[in-house]
Amino acid sequence: MPIHAYRTALVTGAASGIGAACTRMLRQNDLDVLALDRHGERLSAISTETGCDILQMDIRQTDQLYQELTARDFDIVINNAGLAHGLTEGFLGPAPEKVDEMIEVNVGAALHVLRAVLPSMKERNAGHIVEMGSIASQYPLGLPVYSASKGAIHSLSRSMRMELVGTRIRHTEILPGRTVTGFFENSFANDEERNAFISGHRMLGPEDIADAIQYALQSPPHVNVSMIELTPVDQIPGATNWS
Repeated sequence: MPIHAYRTALVTGAASGIGAACTRMLRQNDLDVLALDRHGERLSAISTETGCDILQMDIRQTDQLYQELTARDFDIVINNAGLAHGLTEGFLGPAPEKVDEMIEVNVGAALHVLRAVLPSMKERNAGHIVEMGSIASQYPLGLPVYSASKGAIHSLSRSMRMELVGTRIRHTEILPGRTVTGFFENSFANDEERNAFISGHRMLGPEDIADAIQYALQSPPHVNVSMIELTPVDQIPGATNWS
């Protein structure tokens, strides 16, 4: 189903970065978009810019999530909300509550979003789900907790494609490398660590990820783009220099 045949979309983590870029892309293709995020001011800004509808909430509020999403029909769901803490601190570095938050947002909330929207898609026998994964699910990058959360999304994506056979619902997993987004705001202990992690190389931009998603959405109805891995030219996943 080409993108112009879809009418409605949900984007989680939509207030900035990749989520905001996806919201812009979908609105440029004349879709009605519900942008979900917990940051009210940023949501208001993206709504003013694009004309999207907004839903301000903490995606970990499971009861509210089901209440809001099961009442709506979505043709496209971009399951983008995610975060990381302590990317340079190793496995034992992040505080237990930070580990819990990563798992709750990156895995638990992503599962509940799908469970909330999928029944409507199955009733209509159509739709496209996009999961925001990471190359950290594929390569040993020294980010054990974050990698574990994205590894769960990778496993979920593979299993979902099996479950959706015969429904005409397509499922795409996006695996970006280093991307310039607000994702890094909470990922490091200080600016020095953050700057060392991202400096010296041109990283991907949020629009690069949105373009990849648009490619998957625009594929012919009989084509499912199962997975797209994209990295900056200078990033060599798993290698010793700037892995």
